[in-house]
Amino acid sequence: MPTPTPLRRITVAGIAGALLLGLTAVPAAAADPGLPTVVAADGSTATIDAINPSSRAAGMLALYTPDAGAETKTNAFGGEAVLRALGGGTYEVLSVCTVFDACPKPGNNTIPADGAVLSASPPEAGGTDDRRFIRDRLRAGDRVQLRNLLIRTATTTVTATDPTAASHPGGIDPATGQCFPGCRGAEQLIAYTSAAGRPTTGTNDFGYEITVTGDRVTARGGGNSAIPADGFVLSGHGSRGSWLEGNAPLGAKVTLDGDTVTVEVDAQSYLLGAERAAATARTASTAAVASCLAVDPASIDTALAESASLLDRARTAAATDPERAAELARDATRRADVAGYRARESRPVEGRGLWVRPIETTPEQIRASLDRIAAAGFNMVFLETVWGGYTIYPSGVAERAGIPAQRPEMRGFDPLKVWIDEAHARGVELHAWTHTFFVGIEAGGGPVLKAHPEWAAVEREDVGKTGPQPSRMEPGYFWVDPAIPAVRAHVLATYDEILRGYDVDGLHLDYIRYPVSLPYGADFSYSSYSRQTFAATHGVDPYTLDPQSPLWATWNAWREERITTFVDEVRALQRRIAGDRKLSAAVFADPTDGLSKKFQNWGAWVDDDTLDFLTGMSFGTSAGSVGQDTAVMRERVGDVPLYTATYGPLRGSSPDLVLDQVQAVNDADSDGAALFAYNQLNARQQEALREGSFRTPSVVPHADHRAAALRGVTALRDGLTRATACAPAAVTAEVRARLTAAAALLRPGLPPAGVAAAADQLEKAATAAGGWGTRVQPDLTRRTIRDLRMYARWAELA
Repeated sequence: MPTPTPLRRITVAGIAGALLLGLTAVPAAAADPGLPTVVAADGSTATIDAINPSSRAAGMLALYTPDAGAETKTNAFGGEAVLRALGGGTYEVLSVCTVFDACPKPGNNTIPADGAVLSASPPEAGGTDDRRFIRDRLRAGDRVQLRNLLIRTATTTVTATDPTAASHPGGIDPATGQCFPGCRGAEQLIAYTSAAGRPTTGTNDFGYEITVTGDRVTARGGGNSAIPADGFVLSGHGSRGSWLEGNAPLGAKVTLDGDTVTVEVDAQSYLLGAERAAATARTASTAAVASCLAVDPASIDTALAESASLLDRARTAAATDPERAAELARDATRRADVAGYRARESRPVEGRGLWVRPIETTPEQIRASLDRIAAAGFNMVFLETVWGGYTIYPSGVAERAGIPAQRPEMRGFDPLKVWIDEAHARGVELHAWTHTFFVGIEAGGGPVLKAHPEWAAVEREDVGKTGPQPSRMEPGYFWVDPAIPAVRAHVLATYDEILRGYDVDGLHLDYIRYPVSLPYGADFSYSSYSRQTFAATHGVDPYTLDPQSPLWATWNAWREERITTFVDEVRALQRRIAGDRKLSAAVFADPTDGLSKKFQNWGAWVDDDTLDFLTGMSFGTSAGSVGQDTAVMRERVGDVPLYTATYGPLRGSSPDLVLDQVQAVNDADSDGAALFAYNQLNARQQEALREGSFRTPSVVPHADHRAAALRGVTALRDGLTRATACAPAAVTAEVRARLTAAAALLRPGLPPAGVAAAADQLEKAATAAGGWGTRVQPDLTRRTIRDLRMYARWAELA
């Protein structure tokens, strides 16, 4: 493979899980400094483009280690070699399979606990096909070497330094003629120095930044970083931000020479990183104890002691064996990280959701996945049950509609039933996640539109074209028209089939909207049915309208109504045949944006009691942004349970950032968090959740609002009773008394009036806590008021 271009080097050498647990790499070859490389038994080499990438892009040769999870989760169009570590950077090839061969596993191989999987994807146009390297150069039983996995170098170029509208036209938003935030455009890497005279970068949250003080990385984050007087900030958007996140850890040496950025990860990088991680964990532990947070100080101290021992050994080795020093310091960092995770808040009652695309094709694989999910602390799974135009279970509804009855790779058993049974055996709820009006990305529209091309949603610019066409604004996505009666009947029949045939805990509606319908010309849907039906009522073909037309608002309202009335129909179905199940939806965080672009008026659904809970999708890359999205949603949803969706696993975010986002949405009054998605959740993130935010067993509030409120009230009362170091008993006496009264009123079997009285007690307790002032530690006061109001909401719903 040729040396990657700067853009392709985004994922080179060390994305999130590049640190291999106990797998030692040999020093770099003199002719190939820094680049992660596989050396075959015959001496031929190939450059490893990514280590544990969140997704394997075209033309990529990736290495998957145990940090990535149990399996590579790749598709069947590539090639993989399974490796077992022998030590010293040498590996034995256990198996080789590519798409060119008659073999069972060209993708999604199990990652050995003591090894790795080398995985190649189909090449980009004109690119090198690394599947052939795996097929032709690696054989079972061979010994191969992996080089430069720990100490490494990466180089790229910046797009601009200290940009302004005059100096950097690429940073200007064509819609406004003004600079994007920080004058940083899409897919750009920008350097900000003190010479510009600005205090911060001015960037938004949709990127990634590192702060370099002296010549070392001293901070990493999302946006608008302070610019140091003796250093600079590098800020990347899109894949360029991923490059920074993957290649520039804390402590790394970074130089900026003209437009060239060089990042060197050496032994000193790991030593500095371990020292900083330990200091951060000690600070977090001190703060947790000072605010009487429910943590185990002894377990934190144990992890810190283990970290300190490893770090001492690393310092001793640094002078003579930098590679060994780096390994020891890396492991010291991990133990310090665990100490920090254990100093996090973990709530006893909250929703902890996880979206799962099932790629498991045997009951044994399903059980293994659910073991990992339950061990990480999740209590709710949204299982992708209808996606890409297929059901994962054998569907009579699909078969009668001329659509294949089941996803081809899942034929021969019923995975939905296994997922449900095994989830329930572990105390995990299972909700059927369905793609409502989005039917896939297969050419021609996939199985649904191949069987029923007349169901297709039609974009304005595609009127008159033959056959279904994909969306322009959501490239490659095919949709059915929500207005067509046959579409609605088919989707409703599928939901009826799921609710009657399976013991799911709920039905989860995704893509419950039109395709993105801005700008004008890219709007939907101008099918013959929609045009004729609208014209029959309003006397005009909507295709003749534009945003200045008097009836344009009427046309928008008509489309909005198609979605809202369908949700009403699903609700009526659920209440009629499965009243004990829950109905939920994945919605856009900004209700105005969801309505104007997709005709998704989820605020109206909440007002009409159409949903039992929502998962609001927050796409931000920082804790602050997802917290802000949550606050906006909470204000609109009122008492309805809200679980904010965060996307750290999909983005390959650091474990700390994943936890920061969970904490931020909780502090913004969500009833829990949901992560997207299991298929990208790596071992480091799972560890952080298991040791941190999800370490305390927790139950979902929506299953039984009364029981959830009772459990929360009891835990809070007991916590305040123990917290005399932060909150004198005389000061908290009124709140504890009201909690005791509320607990008595929430006991099972009491009349509804008692629940209302409990809610009143909790509201009064929150008011009393607001008057504690300086007599109670402020973080404890904040958490108490937050939780009292949350439990009061649940009591109101009981």
